[in-house]
Amino acid sequence: MTRPGWTEAVERTAGPRFRAIVGAVEIALRAGILRPGDRLPPQRDLADWLSLNIGTISRAYAEMQRTGLARGEVGRGTFLNPVQATDGPSSLRTPAPRPAFLDLSHNFPAHAMHHPALAAIRPCFEGGVDVDAMLSAQVDIGLGRHRDIAAHWLGRFGIEAQADDVLITCGGQHGLLLALMALTRPGEAVLTEEVTFYGLKSAAGMLGRSLVGVRMDREGLVPDHLDVVCRRTNAKVLFCTPTLHNPTTATMSAERRREVAEVCERHDVMIVEDDVYGFLPDPLLRPLAASAPDRVVHISSVSKLIGPGLRVGFMRVPRHLVYAFGIALRASTLMASPFTAEWATRLLASQQIDRVVADLRTETEARQALVASLMPEHAIMSHRNAFYFCLNLRNGWSAEAYRQAAEDIGVGVTPLSLFEVSSLHQNDSVRVCVNAAPDQASLREGLEKLAGLLVSGAPPTVRFRAAI
Repeated sequence: MTRPGWTEAVERTAGPRFRAIVGAVEIALRAGILRPGDRLPPQRDLADWLSLNIGTISRAYAEMQRTGLARGEVGRGTFLNPVQATDGPSSLRTPAPRPAFLDLSHNFPAHAMHHPALAAIRPCFEGGVDVDAMLSAQVDIGLGRHRDIAAHWLGRFGIEAQADDVLITCGGQHGLLLALMALTRPGEAVLTEEVTFYGLKSAAGMLGRSLVGVRMDREGLVPDHLDVVCRRTNAKVLFCTPTLHNPTTATMSAERRREVAEVCERHDVMIVEDDVYGFLPDPLLRPLAASAPDRVVHISSVSKLIGPGLRVGFMRVPRHLVYAFGIALRASTLMASPFTAEWATRLLASQQIDRVVADLRTETEARQALVASLMPEHAIMSHRNAFYFCLNLRNGWSAEAYRQAAEDIGVGVTPLSLFEVSSLHQNDSVRVCVNAAPDQASLREGLEKLAGLLVSGAPPTVRFRAAI
């Protein structure tokens, strides 16, 4: 059997040999050098070509089967499967924590910190609930009293809303899905930041909507470029995160928000404002929905405030669109659970909520202070109120190679490629979630490892992009 050309990439790739084999196979698949259904070489042949022991080859093949990259067929060999599109950090699909592994790849992994205001939250979950009324309730946009409390909560941020303007959703991700369903049609172009939340990418892909990225700077969307893209595409919907953009932490100034709103008004573009982090900045920043209520659909959630297990969010929708969003809600989940909405709104209406927000801000600021003290200043994009920061890689690191190297020393991070609207950017940065560590001591240890990896630099042949 002739040695395949793709195997040469293994020898040019640093790191554990079994991982180099898996990486070379995946890259060859994505590049079209290998195709789904191709049979991998017999393990003994590959071991001979690469001068490796059979145990290393077996481990690589087992890893490819474990992750779905390949499948084994008894008596026939190992065959390649189609490469699956990545829609989130791998730990979202395989949440079982590994011993001595600090997963900073997403905000709430299995061993994330306990909420700093847990003692204040628990009493809000106690007390009688009218179970009969809850079980018999079927109101697509949510019970009136829940929507009324949500409207008052939004008022804290300057958003004028009444219960009739608000929908109860199953979290912020559900809100993004509803907005895509209600405001767009299959095949239509939808505008968003050039790097955007991977949940929006997944929802748009499932619904057949085409995302178009708009250039960003440290304040988020660049108005002049937004104007050009609006004219070029004639798109009528923009999804954006003006406050603590995920993953860059970019936050629009008041002037930038005004400019973005003016561009959208000029081109008759509806704005979907993802504001799930809007409660964190101190002082609070005025949402787009507060200034342009007829043009903005505002999405918020209690996941970042309380925890991801309470799947409740709120949407403030222009009155003339409430019916369309109700249809989308019925088509997706029929309604959000009144039980979870009850717990969430109890907390929002309680005397404890100010303490909950203050304690969460204090903890987040302390963790970001650790970032500032341990990471090279030129290498980070951060905000003192953000749950994460961007680490701009240097010293020869590519994002994927750094992710793998970090994982090998026990820390999980997320390449920004997961957030890129266009694969042409090839951004060599990673997102690191500071609130994912169970405590500040473990966060410090993880950051020290990441900083050391960055300073030491990548081995000369580590870049996966150059592997083939």
